[in-house]
Amino acid sequence: MKNNLLSAAILLFGYSVFAQNTNALVTNYISVKNALVNSDAKTAKQTINSLYQSIKEDDNFKQKENLLQSTGKMLKANNIQKQREAFNSVSTIVWDIVKNSEKLNHKVYYQYCPMKKSYWLSTEKEIKNPYYGAAMLNCGSVVATK
Repeated sequence: MKNNLLSAAILLFGYSVFAQNTNALVTNYISVKNALVNSDAKTAKQTINSLYQSIKEDDNFKQKENLLQSTGKMLKANNIQKQREAFNSVSTIVWDIVKNSEKLNHKVYYQYCPMKKSYWLSTEKEIKNPYYGAAMLNCGSVVATK
């Protein structure tokens, strides 16, 4: 009986930590997305660094190495265009984490840009395209919701 209770507590604690980590990941990711939407390379660089550091410090993601590698490409980018080019890879990995998460603080919309053939996540249903910024702000559609 004690072993069952202990196992259940560990499972629930693990779920809780994973959910908190996923929510923190989404929050950091959305900061990056918003900087790209605003075509703000300086803020993007800062938010990418925050996202990278949060991933680096977290051992609860199965896709950690792939996510670090993809985020690292964004971090090394020397302009907004190169940051945007690497963003799709980060987005698809984060979506894989989000869609398998049990508890999120808010809805997450998986959105798609047909012009770039690229995805991104948003906590708003309204399309704000990070790949083009103001040039094609509303280009895209919601393809899934979690």
